Amino acid sequence: MQPPYVGASVTRSAPETTPSWSVRWGRLVQEKGYTELFEAWEVLRRAHPAAMLVIAGPTDAAKADALPEGTIETAQHSGVRFLGMRDDVEDLYLGFDLYVLASHREGFPRSAMEAAASGLPIVATDIRGCRQVVDHDRNGLLVPVRSARALEAAIARLVGDAGLRQDMAEAAVTKAREDFDQQRVIERTLATYARLLVATGTTPPQPVSS
Repeated sequence: MQPPYVGASVTRSAPETTPSWSVRWGRLVQEKGYTELFEAWEVLRRAHPAAMLVIAGPTDAAKADALPEGTIETAQHSGVRFLGMRDDVEDLYLGFDLYVLASHREGFPRSAMEAAASGLPIVATDIRGCRQVVDHDRNGLLVPVRSARALEAAIARLVGDAGLRQDMAEAAVTKAREDFDQQRVIERTLATYARLLVATGTTPPQPVSS
């Protein structure tokens, strides 16, 4: 799974016990929750000075809610690292300890599925799509939309607890294998169609043998 705007290659300069954390949304627009994230970051960076916030994704000046240059510059001065558009997504996920998705709305967030498959615990907003990827307190944490305080508390909980991050990372991989594996999705879809056909009195077609 690799959308056209993701990735980064990051080498940890801090010990394993000092987490870095990544946010990857693609477009730098307000609906992705940057206002709340940057507000949360101002608190987090004081409490956890070794933590890092890294954002990968292109600007989108054509959008009405595009992040103003001044907002990006202020965030940079606060230590946020903007990587721009990248295509080495696998390396990006391997370089971080957790993933944050603070969107105001989502479909089925592919980036969060990728993060789960890469073994990252996830902090995400409690909205449709994110709820399908994150089982609260199992492979990540869900927070209310537009709440910087809740976002900060959830991230701080994971930043400060390596054992919890490890447990959630393992659960994330398990969930990805069980729910997001392409072949399993195909099999479940076909089984659903077959069940619906039987319910209408129609005999499902048999697989064609090779």
